[in-house]
Amino acid sequence: MNAIEDQPFPPAASLSADDIRRRFVMRHCPHQLRGLEIAPSVSPVADRGTFDVTYVAVPGREIPREIRSDADAEWHDGGSLAECLSGRLFGYAVASHVFEQMPNPLGWIRQILDCLEEGGRLAILLPHRERSINRYRQDTTFAQVVSWAIENPSVPTPMQVMDFLSQSFDDSVETDYAAPMPDFAEAPRHYTDSQAVDFAKFAWNEGRRLDVHCTTWTPASFAEVFTRIIDARLLDARIVGIFGDVPELSSREFLVVLERTGSVRGRHAK
Repeated sequence: MNAIEDQPFPPAASLSADDIRRRFVMRHCPHQLRGLEIAPSVSPVADRGTFDVTYVAVPGREIPREIRSDADAEWHDGGSLAECLSGRLFGYAVASHVFEQMPNPLGWIRQILDCLEEGGRLAILLPHRERSINRYRQDTTFAQVVSWAIENPSVPTPMQVMDFLSQSFDDSVETDYAAPMPDFAEAPRHYTDSQAVDFAKFAWNEGRRLDVHCTTWTPASFAEVFTRIIDARLLDARIVGIFGDVPELSSREFLVVLERTGSVRGRHAK
């Protein structure tokens, strides 16, 4: 048993809200093994001081200078994560509030699972559609996820850009999502419809990656879509659990934990 596995989590009473959140996520991972964190923030979920973790930058999300090391990797558009990691395998991966920005969500999950050992876990923190700027958008569907896996866009599609910019609202003022919400026509907005069209055209014509939420999820919608994807044999994984409305997490987010079931370097490797 290594030193990381021996090290207990500190008592909950001594932890901040952020630390309680991190501990909740890491307890759903085999944290005694070598792991990955995809697109970490300056306060990563998997702290390198406690865990044997490699950080991975993705387009549009650099690793903050304060936590960066020479052992970290950059996952570029058009390249596979396995190549970026030189074929190394890991026991788990964590991704906090980055999955929703990926234009090919199924392809993104496949590539991460392909870098995990069989039985390895992927923990994904996601914004809850009904409690975020995506409140007025529709849930992402099974057909959309599969079609994007076939098309394999490297940057958000015009539809993804349009849907986010034309249907999101400005929640810079604290919003009580438990209270009745106004109709979308009455909601404050960051962008007009004309601006949404202009940005979508610009992104498509220039091949530019805009910082938009390409997909939207609730715990129920993620379970429904990815259960169908797994049943259709499009993903070698099982859903370990989906955790929302738990005191350890913000009410505006939820946690999904997947476990790799396919053989190492399975059929989705690229």
